[in-house]
Amino acid sequence: MRRGLSAAAVLLSVLALTAACGDDGGTSGTDTPGADGTSSPGGTSRPGGSATSSTEEPDAAQTIAITLEGDTGTPAGDRVDVDLGKPVDLVITADRPGEIHVHSSPEQYFDFVAGTNDPIELTFDRPGLVEIEFHEPIDAPIVELKVQ
Repeated sequence: MRRGLSAAAVLLSVLALTAACGDDGGTSGTDTPGADGTSSPGGTSRPGGSATSSTEEPDAAQTIAITLEGDTGTPAGDRVDVDLGKPVDLVITADRPGEIHVHSSPEQYFDFVAGTNDPIELTFDRPGLVEIEFHEPIDAPIVELKVQ
C-alpha cells in the first residue's frame, strides 16, 4: 500500500509541475502550431533586416529582426528554426505603419507603427511550419518558422 501511495504522490507532483510550466497560454489547432502574442508600438532602436537568434540565456527569447523599407521587407521568406515552447520575439522596424499576419492556429494579426516597435512575443505549442507575412502596406512573405 505504501508503494502505491508513493507512486501516486510522484504522479501528482509531475502533473502539478507540468500544469504550472506547460501552460504558455497558447491555443492548439489542427493545421499549424498555436501561438500567443501581443504587440504595442514604440520601443528602443535595434538592428533590423535579418533573422537572428538570441542564445545568451537558455530561457531567452529567440529574436527575429524584421525591416520594412519602401517596397522591400527583410527577411524575405527565410526559413528559421525555432524551439517548441520557447518564446520568439519579432522586432519590426519600418518606414511606415502596417500589419503582419501570423499563420498560426488561431491566425493572428499585428499592427506596427513607423519606427522600431516593441517585440511581438510568440510561443508555439506544437511542431510544424508557421508562415509570417506582411499584409499592409505590402503583401510579401517575411519568414517561415520551423517549430521543432
